[in-house]
Amino acid sequence: MSLIEKIQNQSRKKRLIVLWVSTAAVMIIVLLVWFFSFSRNLSKSKENNKGAEAGNLPSLFESIKKDLSAFKGLFDASVKEIKDIEIQTNEGQK
Repeated sequence: MSLIEKIQNQSRKKRLIVLWVSTAAVMIIVLLVWFFSFSRNLSKSKENNKGAEAGNLPSLFESIKKDLSAFKGLFDASVKEIKDIEIQTNEGQK
């Protein structure tokens, strides 16, 4: 008889006990794995933030401002390229 068959032949009360004990054991294992991986990631994050504390990283607003200015530059270049294409098309039609 396999383990599953042995459990199936037990009374309902014993099967419920097996169910909840196995569920609790699996949850404890999952929580332990999560906790240890979280603590490892937290320690890595603290090491990476040492540079930020030293002033090497820009603030949130400085980063947003830099990204917006880069986006504006890309947008302006795209608009200029579209205008150049329109000019070339209009000259070709003449």
